Amino acid sequence: MGLLDFFSSKKDAPTIDRLPSGSFTVDRDGKVLTSTLPHSFGEANVREIGKTVMEAMVSAREANLPITEMAIYYSGLKITAKEQRGGVMIFLAPVR
Repeated sequence: MGLLDFFSSKKDAPTIDRLPSGSFTVDRDGKVLTSTLPHSFGEANVREIGKTVMEAMVSAREANLPITEMAIYYSGLKITAKEQRGGVMIFLAPVR
């Protein structure tokens, strides 16, 4: 469960003052193309979420369960990902 590992507590994990709101696009190679997320969220966090979502979609495709959209709900954050011609558009929104 790589995506769940991202949000587990780590000693060296960066701190975030508030949950982010925005979106970003990742190409098929995992490179972040565009982002509307605040700089305080950190580029490493964006890359890790993008990489993990891409891996989940590739794994599903290899298991003959193609996923074009996924939504992940945490207690304070909703992640929505939509596949777009090999890349993925990922939306982050705080849950109130």
